[in-house]
Amino acid sequence: MKVTGLPPGLRATQVDDPHVPAVTALLTAKEMAFFGRSDSNDKETLGALRAPELHGARGTTAVWQDQELIAVLLAYEDFERCRDLYLDMFIHPLAAHRQELASALLAAAAAYAREYDVPPQAWLKMESFHGDEQIEAALHAAGYRTHRVYQRMRLDFAAPPASPTPPAGVTVRTMREEDWHDMYEVVQSSFLDHYDFHPRTFEVFKRDALDETSDPGQWRLAFDGGTCIGVCMGSNRYAAHRLGYVETLGVLRAYRRRGVAQFLLRDAFHRDAALGFAGTSLHCDATNPTGATQLYEGLGLRRDQAYNAWRIELPTRVATASGR
Repeated sequence: MKVTGLPPGLRATQVDDPHVPAVTALLTAKEMAFFGRSDSNDKETLGALRAPELHGARGTTAVWQDQELIAVLLAYEDFERCRDLYLDMFIHPLAAHRQELASALLAAAAAYAREYDVPPQAWLKMESFHGDEQIEAALHAAGYRTHRVYQRMRLDFAAPPASPTPPAGVTVRTMREEDWHDMYEVVQSSFLDHYDFHPRTFEVFKRDALDETSDPGQWRLAFDGGTCIGVCMGSNRYAAHRLGYVETLGVLRAYRRRGVAQFLLRDAFHRDAALGFAGTSLHCDATNPTGATQLYEGLGLRRDQAYNAWRIELPTRVATASGR
């Protein structure tokens, strides 16, 4: 991704695997500055950099001051599936000219989007750390507007969580190879009423479910007879910091408010403790009308990190030979 207009003394490169420790250090510094703690780790970083939506390293930019990494921009492009281009932008909290640097990176992302055949009503989206006024000022000046609030929630175990009992008539088991289609159907159906959910083909779902931090041994499926009604996909995303992570939790609409989701979460707490983790975490949409946030709070999870979601509509254009 080409970047112009950088402040003097800075240079830009692509982000490659050898940069993983530097990217993790950058994320850690920013999370510590804004949230007071960080669970970023090299395995999580490597998984993010190997996402197919980055098209190798094509959708990446690293900004360096001498030999120090001070900013990273990742542009996840998948217009054919989700109609949007998602940005991750991290700028060191102590870097000089942060707002100017953010503006240059946002301009580079907009130019990058124009290389593609952008469908109608497509968006360029990004999340900012809550309280990062310089980045949010750059987003506002570039025409972005806020539209959601996301947060990470966590439960730190004061004592080992008890093994829960499933609701009457519900059985639970570990993921088996023959369960892939059941898991796919539950996730597709249970997330239809969630904001910004985009249906995926089975092949894309399976590809996305497996990365450097995936652990199918932590996946559970809930059944009513022979019908799969709920799934909970645990992950090693934060295992380096002894923190469990619920990647996906979904229950079919017809089976909600029967204690299935609550059981699956309590089961995840118990499982994480048995794995030696000191707590469990998950991400959620704080503006989701399904009541999920209230469920999490009722089980003892509390907000750990907060992000403001921004977006700007992309102009539609026809792809050129330099596009894909």
